[in-house]
Amino acid sequence: MTSEADLLLKQGISQYQTGEFELALQSWQQALNLYRSSQNFKREGAALGNLGAAYQALGNITQAIACFQQHLEIAQKIQDATGEMNALANIGNAYLASAEYVRAIEYWQKLLAIVPAQGDRLQEGQILNSLRQAYTSLGELTQAKKYQQQQLAIARELLNSAIATDFVSSLEAIGLDPTQDLVGADLSQLDLRNSSLSRANLEGANLSGADLTLADLSRANLSGACLSRAKLSNANLRDANLSHADLSDADLRAILPRVNLSDANLSRTNLSSAYLQNANLQGANLNETLLQQADLNGVDLSHASLNAANLTRAELNAVKVEKTRFVDVVGISAQMQLEFQQQGAIFDSA
Repeated sequence: MTSEADLLLKQGISQYQTGEFELALQSWQQALNLYRSSQNFKREGAALGNLGAAYQALGNITQAIACFQQHLEIAQKIQDATGEMNALANIGNAYLASAEYVRAIEYWQKLLAIVPAQGDRLQEGQILNSLRQAYTSLGELTQAKKYQQQQLAIARELLNSAIATDFVSSLEAIGLDPTQDLVGADLSQLDLRNSSLSRANLEGANLSGADLTLADLSRANLSGACLSRAKLSNANLRDANLSHADLSDADLRAILPRVNLSDANLSRTNLSSAYLQNANLQGANLNETLLQQADLNGVDLSHASLNAANLTRAELNAVKVEKTRFVDVVGISAQMQLEFQQQGAIFDSA
């Protein structure tokens, strides 16, 4: 009897996967009857869970929840932790599908209370994502932000434990989107080498000490971000926004055409051989910055401060230097100094 029920259960799964929900419903109902006859409670619960999924796929949310509730009761009775978690998750998802967010939160909170004991941080992150979405739908953004921060902490753990191969995959595994869910995030000291963060919104994020070597940050928004002591060697920052960012002591020997570094702190930053064509460095702090052999053609340095910066063999064609302050700068010839002064640059000695 059990073997026949098992075959029906598998048959229903195949039918469900091909979109034959009515047939899957029939197969699982027959399997359920057989499991009940043999008092195989664990399999009975599994069949009920599958039935609920079929009812939900057919749009019958009320019947789906009834099946999931029966599965939950059985799982709790026989102390089936996996079954209990599956049932709670299914009930929460069903209520979410019917936009009953408060009820969905009730069941996800119950699930969140027992998942940590199983040590499954990936599943915990996914539950936190469901809670974040529900609270966002209710307009309770402070609560949603709390769960987002917990997700980010788990993403760090997944990356450090090598469960995820890179940071972006660890984010996506728990439902976070780098293009919108990293604003103000604490990503300090993370190994983000080779990460694909193109167009990511990292506004105000803390990336101090992070390793972003060879990372793709093209068109990323890093406005106001902290990248102090970050490693960005050979990173792609093409068209990125780093206005007001703190890049002090960072390794920025990178690809930076048209990057916005206006009012950025680049003090003691290593920009040697960096490609900065047509970049915006208006008002930037370039004190003690290393710019040897950097390509600064077409760069806007208006109102920037270059105190003890090193511009040895830097390319400086068509540079804007209105009210740019040069103090004890290395690598500026007398002829270039005269040309810059004629364009409004200010040269002083310390």
